[in-house]
Amino acid sequence: MKPPDRFPPDDPREWQNRARSNMPKAKNRVSDAYLEDLCFDAQ
Repeated sequence: MKPPDRFPPDDPREWQNRARSNMPKAKNRVSDAYLEDLCFDAQ
């Protein structure tokens, strides 16, 4: 799988890349993780 193209930090496409990158982490259930840490990672 090819990594996504990188864009400047102020480009909305880069924000979409980061959101897509966070989705697998958000879907993974980690029973012993602090909810606050998961929210921090997703922000």
